[in-house]
Amino acid sequence: MVSGVYWSVGSRERNEDSLALESVSTDRGECTLMAVCDGIGSLSHGETVSGYATECLVRWFYSTGIRMCDSSVKKIKRSLCKCIYDCHTELKKAADNAGISWGTTCTCVFICGRRFVFAHLGDSSCFAIRYSRSSRRNAGLKRLTAAHVNERGELNRCLGSMRYYAPDTGSGKIRKGCGLLIASDGFIGALSEHEIADSLLLGDDVTNERIERRLAGIGAETARRGGSDNRSAVCVLR
Repeated sequence: MVSGVYWSVGSRERNEDSLALESVSTDRGECTLMAVCDGIGSLSHGETVSGYATECLVRWFYSTGIRMCDSSVKKIKRSLCKCIYDCHTELKKAADNAGISWGTTCTCVFICGRRFVFAHLGDSSCFAIRYSRSSRRNAGLKRLTAAHVNERGELNRCLGSMRYYAPDTGSGKIRKGCGLLIASDGFIGALSEHEIADSLLLGDDVTNERIERRLAGIGAETARRGGSDNRSAVCVLR
């Protein structure tokens, strides 16, 4: 697989997004973790809480995830959700002790071989990608997650000081010519899914550098259209 990341402060004073892209070769195949956590800027220490959530996911990946390649999807989901619940519990305890409110979105994908499992809380997005016209179907983008926002567009599910909600979860397989993209709302908010899909149409000559150039191009276009938020994305293609 090939992969790339994009991380930009935008027009903000600091970047409250955190991301992870970890990959390990095992005797059962390649295992990968991809994650984007977006700290809530209107609350305290957004960069701290998003960084801690990302750290929890990375620890889970190396301590538990890479040993679960032969496990059922149900067991992987349960283990990943427990990691997220434990993270929320620690964040809430720390916030209560400090007398503050904080929170972060959390969208992550665990990939082992051709299988993937995702967990999602918040308004970042996870997409399945078909990036090559030589694949069996036309190139395109399919959103796998729904934004957890109310009718006013306000975030109503996250990790941190608020009530805990179990993450949305799902699973699937990554075939040749396909992949996955996780992006914060600041990265994709100004573009349509069709425009994002066209930007990631790479043909068969796919490299890490080309992926990162395309992600940077999307980020630059978002900025040209007035997007000022932090922008983060992680992309993995087979």
